[in-house]
Amino acid sequence: MLTMLFGGCSIYREQPQTDNDAANAQTVNPENASLSLFGNISAAGEDPNNYLIIGDGSAFSYNNSRGTMNWVAWKTARADLGESVERPDFRPDPRLPIRFVRVTSSDYSGSGYDRGHMVPAADRFANLELLQETFLMTNIVPQSPSLNQYPWEKLESYARSQARRGWDIYQIAGVYGEQGILKNEVVVPTNCWKIIVMLRSGSDISYLNGRTRVIAVDMPNRDGMQNEKWQRYVTNIRSIEAKTGYNFFASLPADQQETLETRRELSFPR
Repeated sequence: MLTMLFGGCSIYREQPQTDNDAANAQTVNPENASLSLFGNISAAGEDPNNYLIIGDGSAFSYNNSRGTMNWVAWKTARADLGESVERPDFRPDPRLPIRFVRVTSSDYSGSGYDRGHMVPAADRFANLELLQETFLMTNIVPQSPSLNQYPWEKLESYARSQARRGWDIYQIAGVYGEQGILKNEVVVPTNCWKIIVMLRSGSDISYLNGRTRVIAVDMPNRDGMQNEKWQRYVTNIRSIEAKTGYNFFASLPADQQETLETRRELSFPR
């Protein structure tokens, strides 16, 4: 089950195939919001373009007008990893309300863009149910092949390598900008960003401090990325906030936010 809870507003777990949000929404105990790490960074709720879904393996804000998520947060630990398995088919997300546009895998066909996972499939090889969740189209964004298959994938692999070394890897990723439109009005983002926070296995957010390992990247979604290293696109969280308008770590004290959000990771232990 999802281990991160979100602060900033009430949170809803949507039931499949319904347009009666009020009748079917379940509010998570707001007292648990203090346990959140990143927080509900966009105050997502029932707005169709900032629509909160809490799944078993992730929580995300979906944008019906863009046909993709705005952001998604998840945790990866050593127990989530495993040997490569046969991958499921891509399919529309049944958790979206009926009135939402149904994006399908074929909307990407012939576009020149990869079906880019935000929560990587390899982060969920140990659990078939959670693996299938990563192949829902709400977890997919149009990425250039040279981004998706090279620096973005290398960063994903690096995060998993740290999970194997005993870190709990808290991640949040998303997109912004518009540089084209696929079938069914799926928007191609100009940029894909990700923030990774590493805590020793079994630790909670009370262990966050000025030495906590934090990696933030903001990568252009363009051709010609195959020879780029992901480290070139390291930035700080404050820069991503400025680009997206999101507010990370809202539940933390201001001085702790300042420390975490202005740091730029410079070394990357193997």
